[in-house]
Amino acid sequence: MKYLDQLKRTNTIPKIIQEITSIFKGFEDDDYIPAIIEEGNFTADQGEDFYLKLVLKHQSIEIDGTWLKDNMEFHLEEPTNYDNTKNNSAFIHNVITYRKYKSRNLYQLNPLLVSDEINEYEYINSNYVNAFCNDEYSNVQGLPVLKSTNNLKLLILKKIFNNYINDPKSNIYPKFELVAEFEYRTHDDHFKKTNSDIYKSSDAYIKIDRGESSVFVLGSIKIPLYKSNSKRKNRNIQVLDLKDLKPRMHNSSHYNGDTIEGFICFKPEVINILKEYYYFYDLQMVDKSNIENSYLVDVLGDKIVFWEAEYNKLPTSVKDEIDPFNFVPEDKKRIISEAMSSMQLEVDWNWDKKLSPEYLLANLIRERAFNRAIDISLTFIEPKHKEDLRDFILKIEALTGIKLERFNTSANDVKRLISIRQGSTLEEPVDLKILYQKYCYAIQAEYKK
Repeated sequence: MKYLDQLKRTNTIPKIIQEITSIFKGFEDDDYIPAIIEEGNFTADQGEDFYLKLVLKHQSIEIDGTWLKDNMEFHLEEPTNYDNTKNNSAFIHNVITYRKYKSRNLYQLNPLLVSDEINEYEYINSNYVNAFCNDEYSNVQGLPVLKSTNNLKLLILKKIFNNYINDPKSNIYPKFELVAEFEYRTHDDHFKKTNSDIYKSSDAYIKIDRGESSVFVLGSIKIPLYKSNSKRKNRNIQVLDLKDLKPRMHNSSHYNGDTIEGFICFKPEVINILKEYYYFYDLQMVDKSNIENSYLVDVLGDKIVFWEAEYNKLPTSVKDEIDPFNFVPEDKKRIISEAMSSMQLEVDWNWDKKLSPEYLLANLIRERAFNRAIDISLTFIEPKHKEDLRDFILKIEALTGIKLERFNTSANDVKRLISIRQGSTLEEPVDLKILYQKYCYAIQAEYKK
């Protein structure tokens, strides 16, 4: 009864407008705003209720009535009527409509407002469509388009409106605006009597209908789309500024690397999280769910390093998992590898020559047989156990056709590799990292012939 109680304390139409706009003002620093509010219980004899829904209206259309669009109405209309008069309803859309699903109605985002960023998943509730807005730089499931809370019937993700609501003075189109349409019914006439029960301005149209023992208030009010506080979205991590390598706070709005840049370091164990979502090749990791998405990353022995702009492109869900592993290295002399420095800072066309042996092979395979490598889930991550190296060897042999028997089988390293491939027990401990790098170097030399 949160909003209904506030309306019950108003006594003029301007105060009603103030209360409605304050509802959305209260979500200024959030990712969501109310899409549907439904409170109270009004009967013929007693009670009161409050209902609100959102409409997206073109800025050129004046609010000359209330309920510009019937509740949940959705259909395509022509911009002109048969008599060639202008049909404004073609430029007014309910934000939320219904969808029939298994003999029930589900709330959904108006299909006219659905973009390529939105994907639907299996229906898991009986109230609304299970749709998610993918993160900007990936197809990984982002925030839900619709959600409900204990106090609110339906909330909608603000990001949905980014492509529709633009500054009237800008040259960016289209130019729509949000309108909250509501009905407030009560048996307590707490409004001051005036000469007219209709209030009209450029931002609102309110009408009061009075009966013998009831009052109905209908209204349409323009609602500013309060954008989320960008500072709130900065992650609680430390960034080493590129200029002086001094720690600074994270800049969430940095994506292109052309202005201010920095390094974000993570402890080595973060690889166990990242390998669930990405394949690793030379100086990049590739999204398993969409190989069109890749991110520059430097995997070093004592840390994993992202450029700030690349980190910002990661899905929020991945950031949430890896952020606890963020740290500032004591030794700042070698933050990134020589190859990464050559490629990104020195613009050296021969940067690949400075790759470590395993990434030399990864680079070659990415150029020659990347799609086939992905098909067998080949990734270049330092093996921690013999089983990891065995799996890697089997995939390399399947991809390249280069068997271990092609090399000097009397050499100790080749013998060890064959034993690991066969799953046999080694007679003595081995350094898996060194053996892995030697194997990659030999395969790369043979494969590039």
